[in-house]
This record gives sequence, structure tokens and C-alpha cells, in this order.
Amino acid sequence: MLCSIAPIGRLLLLLALVAGQAAAQSLPSVKVTPLTKRLYVHTSYRTYQGTPFPANGLIARTRDGIVLVDTGWDVLGDSTNTRQLLDWIDQNLHEPVRFCIVTHYHDDRVAGISLLRKAGVRVISTALTAELAAREGYEKPEGWLPADTTLMVGRLPIRCYFAGEGHTSDNIVVWFPTERVLFGGCLVKSYAAFGLGNIANANLTAWPNTIRQLQRTFPNPRFVVPGHQEWDKTTSLEQTLRLLELKR
Repeated sequence: MLCSIAPIGRLLLLLALVAGQAAAQSLPSVKVTPLTKRLYVHTSYRTYQGTPFPANGLIARTRDGIVLVDTGWDVLGDSTNTRQLLDWIDQNLHEPVRFCIVTHYHDDRVAGISLLRKAGVRVISTALTAELAAREGYEKPEGWLPADTTLMVGRLPIRCYFAGEGHTSDNIVVWFPTERVLFGGCLVKSYAAFGLGNIANANLTAWPNTIRQLQRTFPNPRFVVPGHQEWDKTTSLEQTLRLLELKR
């Protein structure tokens, strides 16, 4: 009887491995959703707590080409989502990607840097993000962004702003004043979120004041795009504060 159990056990293990591979392969493809005439949300997926989970970034269309905010949600050694993102831009917008702004050092923001570099795309960040990304083993972005600066690209102003620590010590947001769109990245939780997600590197004490600083600096945005989940309501900053209050 003992001899007959081992082959069955190996078969069950093999079936489990095949099922796991099938689940990984069934992740949705990168999705791109128009937001304004100049901006699109790019959404890529990875498995989080056993189910496909979305991560958002932005595509900005300017008169001087494309600006990305964050790479696709990839992992070291696998740039599938960032490749799909570049392919979508090439097939649908037919314009070169000039550079990518990464908003903090976690994999859902920076793991596609290597592929972008190979494609001739510059990747920029704050000095702290560059340092932390390199420490985690990712290719180092150009860390020259000040804490508050506005880039003018093809007549489109793009403001990169560090309001304070929160999700991480280096998290910045990106504001498009002509579109009135705030990309909050993982500093901002979606109005649909039920929890704070990954807080391994969070500063829970500073985070509420950082969100209040965003509310003062960018009042009445047309859209607030969080790092994950939905953005079709403008109440994500308020929901982030509620979630932080529950965590206290």
C-alpha cells in the first residue's frame, strides 16, 4: 500500500504545479483606458493573495512624444507587462516614448526599467527612489528629480511632487494641471479599497498628514488615479484617510 501512495502523490503534485502555471498564464493582458484627450491609464496585473490584481500607471501623449508614469507591474527577469505596454503604444499611438517617471521603488513601479532602457527610453526618479530601487536589485533610474518640479514636455506641464512619506519613504505623485489629473500611485488607495495593502515599508504616522498635504495642494481634481484598483470617483484621498484611521 505504501508503494502505491508515492506515484499518486507525485501525480497530485504535478497537477498542482500545472494548475499553478495555468493560473499564472491566465493573468489579464495590459489594459489601456482613455482618461482625457491627452492621458490614458495603463493597467497591468499580477497575482496578489491568490487572485489577479491590477496596478495602474499613466500614458501622457504630448506634442513631443509619449511620457509614461511607472512601468508595467513586472518582476525581476520578467518584463511581459511592460513589453505589452510598449507594443500597445506602438500599435495605437504610433509615437516614440521619450521617458518614464517612476513614483517609488517597488516592483509595480520599477520592474520594467531594464526593458525600457533596452528600448531607448529614459527612466527618471528622485535620488531616493533611484537608491532604493538599486538596493532592491532593479536597474537604477536617473535620480535627478527634485522634490517639487514641473517638467514641460511638448507643451504639457507635468508636476512631480513629494508631499511626504506614506506608503514608502520615497513616494511621489504626478499632477497634470491642464488635465486636472492627480496620479497618486501607491500613496493613494482607491475609493474601492478595503485595506492599505502592502505596508511593509510604510510610515503610518506620517501618511495621514501627507494625504492632507495633497488635498491642500491639489484641490478639486477631475480624476485621482491610485496605484491600484478603480479611479472613476474622486474620493480616493478621503478613503485613504479613512483606512489609515482604522489602522490606528
